[in-house]
Amino acid sequence: MSNVQKVLFCCGSRPELIKICPLYHKLKTIPTITPLLCNTGQHKDLLDPHFTSLNIEPDYCLNVMRKGQSLDQLMALLFEQLPDLFDQASPHMVIIQGDTATALASAIIAHKKNIPLVHIEAGLRTYDISSPFPEEIYRQNITKLAKWHFCPTEKSRQNLLRENIPAENIFMTGNTSVDMVIKMAQKLKEYPHPLSEQKNRPYFLITLHRRESQGAPLQEIIHSLIEFSKSKAEFDFIIPLHPNPATSDMIRHLCSDQKNIKLISPLPYPDFVQLMAKSYAIITDSGGIQEEAPSLNIPVIVVRNNTERYEGVENGCLRLAGTEKKTILYELNLLFMTKIIIKECNRHAIHSGTVSQQTG
Repeated sequence: MSNVQKVLFCCGSRPELIKICPLYHKLKTIPTITPLLCNTGQHKDLLDPHFTSLNIEPDYCLNVMRKGQSLDQLMALLFEQLPDLFDQASPHMVIIQGDTATALASAIIAHKKNIPLVHIEAGLRTYDISSPFPEEIYRQNITKLAKWHFCPTEKSRQNLLRENIPAENIFMTGNTSVDMVIKMAQKLKEYPHPLSEQKNRPYFLITLHRRESQGAPLQEIIHSLIEFSKSKAEFDFIIPLHPNPATSDMIRHLCSDQKNIKLISPLPYPDFVQLMAKSYAIITDSGGIQEEAPSLNIPVIVVRNNTERYEGVENGCLRLAGTEKKTILYELNLLFMTKIIIKECNRHAIHSGTVSQQTG
């Protein structure tokens, strides 16, 4: 009888794939473990380009992506296709990451089939089930189904302890997203810039995709960016467009006449890391970028009303700007002035010879 244990990773989005990557490759080196990967295809257009750059090939591929589908339709397709996949793979353990529809559906099917479940990035909370939506609902329910919880920070561990998760089932592991972005940044030191025409112009990087921001909040965010970009003609504002037309169509419509706002297609992971690393600052409603950018020493303005990564706010890496034009412009101008002051202080210190060897 074989002693090899099969471990099934289920992912369907770009952040999930990136964050499971270090653990997947580590398990590949252990003779008694066979890691398997299921790509549900939840975000097929965004996910497919990353397999080659991350040196991962899915063992199973589902087909749950439909144009214009609702969350209900997506979950229905996951519940239709995942049970047969689990039967075919016969895993001894299932590993999921984060708070996607793929993660929740996989957790429910694993529980139904009595397969132990590991949750990477466990314990993140806003405790507001409308923000981020539906992720806060998903991750709270995954917590109830998981056997083992891998937390990125002490704050996330404390959240689970307050929810009466047994301490022996909680492990503070750090963040695999941070591992990946640091490793990739080191690898890309001599990498050509993905947008060569930007080499001589500073730029802000902007990513927008949150479901709860669609409609009036997104419009407010975009109008803020347009006003700020007009006052900063020496900067470019680069926006990789999310495939969701509810977001991308509005951005195209409102930003098409602003010359220093550059709309681009989604980038492969190495290119995107390079774009982050060379940016002046990042404006985002993404969760993962709130982890990645501070690791690259890039300031982040978060255009959301709350965040499940409050450690970054407490440590000054992130500024929570909300979705109103007044507060967004305040934070953008504050960031701009702060960076100018720091630059001038450093220049004065260098000229006066008072910069320490470490700072210099």
